[in-house]
Amino acid sequence: MVFAIVFVVNAAGNFLLGIVLGAMLGPAEFGRFATVALAATTLATAFFDWLRLSSLRFSGDERARIDIAASLDAAYLAMMALAVAGVGICALAQIDFGLGLTLLALLPLLAIANARCDYSGALLRARNQANAFAALYALRHVLTFSVVVGAAYCTRSVGVVIAALAATSLAPVVALGGRMRTPGASVGAATRQRVGQFAAYAKPIVVSTVVYQLIGLINRHSAIDLFGLAATGKLALATDLGFRLFLAINVMPETLLFQYALARERREGRAAAQRQIGVNSTMVLALLAPLTAGYMAMAPTFEALIAPAAYRGDFATLSLALAPGFLAFCALYSMLNPVFQLAGRTWPLTIAAGCALASDLAMINLPAFRASVEGLALAHSLSLCVGFSVAAIPALRARAVRPAGRDLCVVAAATLAMALAIRPLNGLASPLAAAALALLIGGAIIGAAILAFDVAGLRAMLLQARAAPANAATPLAGQGL
Repeated sequence: MVFAIVFVVNAAGNFLLGIVLGAMLGPAEFGRFATVALAATTLATAFFDWLRLSSLRFSGDERARIDIAASLDAAYLAMMALAVAGVGICALAQIDFGLGLTLLALLPLLAIANARCDYSGALLRARNQANAFAALYALRHVLTFSVVVGAAYCTRSVGVVIAALAATSLAPVVALGGRMRTPGASVGAATRQRVGQFAAYAKPIVVSTVVYQLIGLINRHSAIDLFGLAATGKLALATDLGFRLFLAINVMPETLLFQYALARERREGRAAAQRQIGVNSTMVLALLAPLTAGYMAMAPTFEALIAPAAYRGDFATLSLALAPGFLAFCALYSMLNPVFQLAGRTWPLTIAAGCALASDLAMINLPAFRASVEGLALAHSLSLCVGFSVAAIPALRARAVRPAGRDLCVVAAATLAMALAIRPLNGLASPLAAAALALLIGGAIIGAAILAFDVAGLRAMLLQARAAPANAATPLAGQGL
């Protein structure tokens, strides 16, 4: 429960930070900041995310804890040296990717700090150290909203803000270092075999994630070249806030529902787990489809509530273009990725990411997409849809993992009805009242449809839980949850 609460609070904090920095820096400077931040995220993913994933997967093994911890630390130090060396070579060759040498120098610092904080969080989570996990992210956000926001307010300098962000990400790791230390796990105890195991486990997922991040980075650089920093800042705010919202809501089904499927595989075998993934996929769509429709239908209200004044008008337009891509990306990882993970072959994700990148590169070179920043947003969105479609072809070959057609029709019809019902609420004078009513009306429509037609067996689950409260700890017994 503690981990779930921290996930939600962390996502909300990151969402709020984006709004605050966007307002303080203004579109042009926020465009530079967001481009550097995305470049750092891409660098951190490429060099360090395989260690975070491996820590989450293997650090809970008590018998091999020293070997695992030592190998993770040794690999982290090696990757840190490679990241600094790579950026140093670029600086010596005077290749700054349009960032300038100062921001280029800060790039590996931010990447290393963010990666180390997330790696530490994964380690604490794998070891079930909930209190330390909560303290890590609480301290990070306290420092961020004091030091980073203070730096932005006082200086309006992207370089200072990036340096402050790196420092506030690294400080909690140093403060809680004792809670993460493994006695006897010196770097000398690392083994090549263990490091190779880490790389083999995480490589396809990391490569896919890096490719998707490159799409956003390429489009952001294209926006700078074609339309300037101010337009890039507007594109970055709409992209970053939208992604954070969708990913925050998607994190629970992405992680918890797959764990249910794995539990059912252990109890009943692969076929039962495949059927459970089909049920899970229906649940995911019943969450993501209304979210996307509501996000698009209420875009003017959402803009009025959260977008700083300098971004309004463009924020709603860009959000409309980007929303289908948000849906496709979240569905890829919460619906299709579990199919590949269950089968032990995640290479289709890499192929899908490559197709998405190729389609994006093709589209951003077409006059129709280069005519405006909205065109670049649409290209980004469509490329994510291409990635989902390519991955869906091998993922949905087995009938058992496909969502029930009847349930999909119910979700689609209810989502359309919800969007039509809440769209007129944009005309209300109070955006807050409009948003509240949209949640109530939209939730009522979707909830009524799900219960009336027993989508994914949810009505049966509620009736069973009500009839047998003692068994409520194992819901959806009919579906294996």
